[in-house]
Amino acid sequence: MDTPIVSRRLPENINRIVSKFPEEVQEFFLEMISADRSLQTIANYAYDFALFFDFLQSRNKTIEQVDPILIKRFFRYIENGYERSVYVKLTKVDPQTGEKREEWIERKHFRENSRSGKQRKRASLRSLFRYLVKTHVLDRDPMEEYEDATLRSRSRQKVPVFLTREEALRLIQAISTYHEKKKRKNWLEARDLAIILMLLNTGMRVSELINLNINSIQTDGDLIRVMIIGKGGKERILKLNNKTVEALQEYLKQRPTPHDTKHQDALFLNKNLGRISRKAVSEVVKKYVREANLPPKAAAISPHKLRHTLATLLLANGENLRVVQEILGHSSIQTTQIYTHVINTEKDQALDRLEKLI
Repeated sequence: MDTPIVSRRLPENINRIVSKFPEEVQEFFLEMISADRSLQTIANYAYDFALFFDFLQSRNKTIEQVDPILIKRFFRYIENGYERSVYVKLTKVDPQTGEKREEWIERKHFRENSRSGKQRKRASLRSLFRYLVKTHVLDRDPMEEYEDATLRSRSRQKVPVFLTREEALRLIQAISTYHEKKKRKNWLEARDLAIILMLLNTGMRVSELINLNINSIQTDGDLIRVMIIGKGGKERILKLNNKTVEALQEYLKQRPTPHDTKHQDALFLNKNLGRISRKAVSEVVKKYVREANLPPKAAAISPHKLRHTLATLLLANGENLRVVQEILGHSSIQTTQIYTHVINTEKDQALDRLEKLI
């Protein structure tokens, strides 16, 4: 069966999810598209709402019947984790005729409900109900009433996890040692080195990396820069250092030509020659973290933690906070200030002085 179309600007799998929502909720997604929200943000909202509407359906409730008590029960329901449905398109071949047929299947994944995940779901529902009140679908905002009656969780500012300079170098070295062990050097090694160096030396988000095209790399004399489209469609252009440029040029020399024309412009490809996904980039990082045998703290490194690594190394090197904010593409400098807690050398000096006393 063909994928129901809510908007041609949405991927097929997200269209399938959004098409199941009430029409007024589909309108909310069309508003998000008009406001140039990123596809990743829209996808996150779709997954959050799918979870919420599945819950409503299990209670035989409609969106008009939602009240603060029902919202509270929803958050209690997903408190310790939940199953999330995703749609995957598979190509099946008829063993007799050899005819290829595409088929959508639904897969369920259990997910932990992290603190950031809880915050995002609250923000998603908050945006939806505000929109429904503003468009006169609802008379009141049940999410607002729910939050007014809810105890605020304690604000705990977690120190970002990051790699030290030595650990970052070990991660880079692990790429060549991994492929030497496998005895199969190919274009994927060049790609992985370019990806790791790009993340470490620009601090770009994974969503920004996977959306890079070949023409995102710009040459200006001897300088090579990358144009990044960040959150809200904001552009920033960053200079690439020599090691990253060399790795990128080597990868582009070896990069195969995709069979599908819609992937020909993609800078980074997966092993099937399509545009690389967030999950694939995450697997790339995890593979070399294991190979580098990094300590327990560093072993939890993800692509986003490499962004933390760049921020921390820049600030530790005495770079201006505003400059780091521009490099990372933070809309607020308060977000960048999180990293100053990590490199506060006065704490280290105070503990060093303590050594003389005890």
